[in-house]
Amino acid sequence: MFEDSDSSGNAKKTISDSHLNQITVLKAMLAFETGGNEPKSFQIEEIAERCGLSDEREIQRYLFILEGQKLVTPQPEGDFTSKTWMITRHGIKALKTIKLAKAA
Repeated sequence: MFEDSDSSGNAKKTISDSHLNQITVLKAMLAFETGGNEPKSFQIEEIAERCGLSDEREIQRYLFILEGQKLVTPQPEGDFTSKTWMITRHGIKALKTIKLAKAA
């Protein structure tokens, strides 16, 4: 993230494309939720299709970044070569916070 100034000189925060794409990946994984008690696991191909991004390596890079923040996790846990990932409860909470911040 970086700051810009608006016409009144107030600093406003803008979000980089990388951050926006990370949020898009999280939203896509949340949109797949089935309403059960546990988040559902998804293949990278499914996530890419839902996000509208065709480069699976790019999706995987975003997943690695999000995993470092404990927002997603590979399945099985700890297998970073896995093509199967799921959003964590922390990731769901982060999306809710983002949604609230956007509304403000």
